[in-house]
Amino acid sequence: MNEANSGGGQIRQYALRPKNPVRAWVLAAAGLIIGIATLSLGLSGETTNVVLVVVGVVLTAFGLILGIAALAFISNRTLYVVLSPEGFEVSGPGYHKSGSWIDVDAVSATPDGARLVIGSGHIERTFIQAPGGVANDQMKALTEDIAARLRALESE
Repeated sequence: MNEANSGGGQIRQYALRPKNPVRAWVLAAAGLIIGIATLSLGLSGETTNVVLVVVGVVLTAFGLILGIAALAFISNRTLYVVLSPEGFEVSGPGYHKSGSWIDVDAVSATPDGARLVIGSGHIERTFIQAPGGVANDQMKALTEDIAARLRALESE
């Protein structure tokens, strides 16, 4: 979470990221290491062992592709939320909503806190969901921050 002072209030930025795919990273690293070792064994010596070279290339390619897929998963599933004294902005993969605090009629959350809905008027809704559907510390801090901003707006 980043904070910056902006005149009469704070701007806070939240990045709701999914859990790190540790299993994918381990499999990618193992594929790369075993693939490169197999490839070097196949190419060493006086004669080239074609079977070891093919297996090494396949395992190396598997490790690279899985590593790139894990990296893309994390970067494409991140939801960014910016809260300012004037309003909010939510953006993520294929989703961008913004609004002013003065226009917010209601805010509701699921009982477990994994999903938050900001309502403006009868139709406009902004949805914020914790990655993986599980409320983490970042999601709880975001919910508390929104509640505090709305309480401050009501007391004015």
